[in-house]
Amino acid sequence: MVAKLIIQRILMVSYALGAEGFANQKVSSLFNSRLTNCEARKKTIVLSAAPEGMKWFVKTETFSKPYPEVKRHLEAHREWVRLLRQNKTIEIASGYRVDENDKPGGGGLMIFAAENYAEAEKIVLTDPLVSNDCVHWQLNRWIPETGDINIE
Repeated sequence: MVAKLIIQRILMVSYALGAEGFANQKVSSLFNSRLTNCEARKKTIVLSAAPEGMKWFVKTETFSKPYPEVKRHLEAHREWVRLLRQNKTIEIASGYRVDENDKPGGGGLMIFAAENYAEAEKIVLTDPLVSNDCVHWQLNRWIPETGDINIE
């Protein structure tokens, strides 16, 4: 856990110094390999230890209505995620799932931080796809055990 927090802090420093400046400091190959993952990113969120006092949650969803009906609410859903990120209300990563041919329509996945299950559920219930009954969804607490996920 401590190692993950150290890596998280180093990635934050790499962002502040710029990828090139950080690489020139001849940090160990472990940290340089971590840096390579974020060189193309403007901002990196490292999903390892949740922010202090928070826990990670995962919402998975599958469409419960035909796609043309769901599509009407997708832009509102994207705006909802954008506002959560912009307002820094919570740490959040969200996206859609695709099939073996990389075609969308499989539903979505969202990883986010909340204080507890009840708070996480309140957040999920404000999602336009959920409030308009466009998806069947499931919410689970997620406890990362190995590795990090870097998301812009």
